[in-house]
Parts: sequence; C-alpha cells; structure tokens
Amino acid sequence: MNDPHSSACDEILLGRYLDGDLVGAEKEQIEAHLGMCRQCRRHVAAMDAFSRNFRDRVQQVTESVDYVTLEKQVLNKALRQYRSQSGFWGFIPALKYTLPAAVTLGMLIFFAYSHYMVDPRPAPSAIINSFTGSISSVMIFETPERRETILWYQEDQTLESEPDAV
Repeated sequence: MNDPHSSACDEILLGRYLDGDLVGAEKEQIEAHLGMCRQCRRHVAAMDAFSRNFRDRVQQVTESVDYVTLEKQVLNKALRQYRSQSGFWGFIPALKYTLPAAVTLGMLIFFAYSHYMVDPRPAPSAIINSFTGSISSVMIFETPERRETILWYQEDQTLESEPDAV
C-alpha cells in the first residue's frame, strides 16, 4: 500500500473514496492511482467486502427484531424505574431498610427506658436505727435511691410529767 512513487497511498483518503466523500480532482486522482497500484486495489477491495458484509449482517439482525415488543419492554422498564424513584412507589423499596431500622430503634428506646429511667413508684424506705425513750421515739429512715436520711420524732404527751423528761 505504500508505493514510493505516489502520494495517493493514504488509508484515510481511500476510506473517504469508499464512503463516496471524494469529488472532482481528488476522486479522479485516487481512481488513476488505483489503476496503477495493486496493493491499494487489494486494500480497497478488502475494505469494501468488510463494509458489505457488515451492512448485510446489520440488515439481517434488524429484520429479525420485533420492534413493537422491544418498544413495550423499554417503556415498561422506564416506567418501573420512574415509579421506583418517585411518590409512594419509591417509598416501598425503601421499607426494606427503614422498617428494620425503626423496629431496632424502638427496641433500643424501650430497653433504655425500662432499664435506666427512674421508676415513678415510691420505693420503700429502710429503718436504719430506732430509739425509744420514756417520753419520745425517734426513727432514722434512709431512702434507697437518693440515700436521704429522714428523722421521725414522736413525743408522748401523756408522759410529760415524768421526772426524766427534758
């Protein structure tokens, strides 16, 4: 294809010739060159055969395609994608992630509340110590949650006249 005597051995120029893009002097120059250059003639014949075979194969494949069915399939797929990305239909696939996450969060909140929150019921107090005298009684209570100490004092009114009363 590379004839040292001619500048017309150019694959791009030969491709343009096969495509029918050359007119006038360029076309005449390539045709004259092809009459003299056996290598370029072979190249043009091979490219032309390849192009014909390719066009024939594309024609066969396109004739066997059912465009009505293909159109329906494409439209159905596009509609499914549109529905999955918008509105209520877009929410349903998201449920497979959000529903388990919401249930897990609810269980964590319930666990934390039931184990770490203060029980609103009053807890019983414990008697730490008790003193009973002839005039009064004193009890010391302690609450279990806050460890508060409560003093309870009761004076006996009937014994005020006793000698050991203060």
